[in-house]
Amino acid sequence: MTVRRHVPWPLRLASLALAVAVGAASGMWLWRAAFDDAAIERDRLDAEIASLRDQLADERAERLRLTDALVPSDSGLRIDQVAAQRREQQLRALEAENAELKADLAYLESLLPAADAQGPVAIRRFEVEPDAGEPNRMRYRALLMQAGRAERLFSGSLQLLVTTVTQGRTRILKLPDDGPADARERMKLSFRRLLRVEGHFRVPEGAVLKSVQMRVLERGVLRAEQSASL
Repeated sequence: MTVRRHVPWPLRLASLALAVAVGAASGMWLWRAAFDDAAIERDRLDAEIASLRDQLADERAERLRLTDALVPSDSGLRIDQVAAQRREQQLRALEAENAELKADLAYLESLLPAADAQGPVAIRRFEVEPDAGEPNRMRYRALLMQAGRAERLFSGSLQLLVTTVTQGRTRILKLPDDGPADARERMKLSFRRLLRVEGHFRVPEGAVLKSVQMRVLERGVLRAEQSASL
């Protein structure tokens, strides 16, 4: 025969309520702990995301800085390359001109004896032709050389006698006297052996060019002259 202890119903209900409360409290604690852990993990992830964003911003800024630094360097390199190409072209032009001058010198030395009958200076290859750039403007060129093999410095001036005809009237322009103010300075001469001269002059409007004569003067004394064929 089993003897059971009689427990009043109110006490049983109280015990049950206590058990339920303890279980609820335990559940709340566990949920709170899980929530806190999730919040901590979320904060950690937010911090990592913020750090990654800062790193990305720094990398973008560094890339822009490198790009800005690279562009001027590339432009500078291209400028240096263009400058080098121009220097090469100028060097080739100077070498070609130097070779031409040497050929002219050798040719003229073979033509001109030590005592040249024309005087101390000779005029060769005197040419006059229209300037394609502007109407009524003519270009001239010639090669001057001291006769013989003297090494003295020749100092003098160039003079052009330009003969034109306007409505049947002949007119002779004496350059640089009848030319622009700066023509006198441009037509001064100073050389030892060989000098290539070139320039331009204008024919008056409506005039017809008939002849051009080049003269070389030394202290007002005529040393050489030659006419160009038109």
